[in-house]
Amino acid sequence: MRNLNYSKIKDLKWDSDILSLIAAIYKEVGKQEMYLKQRPEKLEKLVEIAKIYSIEASNAIEGIITTNTRIKQLVEDKTTPRNKDEQ
Repeated sequence: MRNLNYSKIKDLKWDSDILSLIAAIYKEVGKQEMYLKQRPEKLEKLVEIAKIYSIEASNAIEGIITTNTRIKQLVEDKTTPRNKDEQ
């Protein structure tokens, strides 16, 4: 197992390209946090849509056939699974 020693990082020299990328990452994280606070309902809807697409793709891989409406009902807990495939 690797033992990472981060104390040596402070002594390294970083070029401006790397520092610009790090700054851009922090800027985007800040935007994400602001969006989470301002529009949590929209984020929840996007997560729900992503779950449905993920389930559809997984089902296609496993050869499970069902309707999009049925998947949506299962994701939203509006119905119970009929069989092991739906679980």
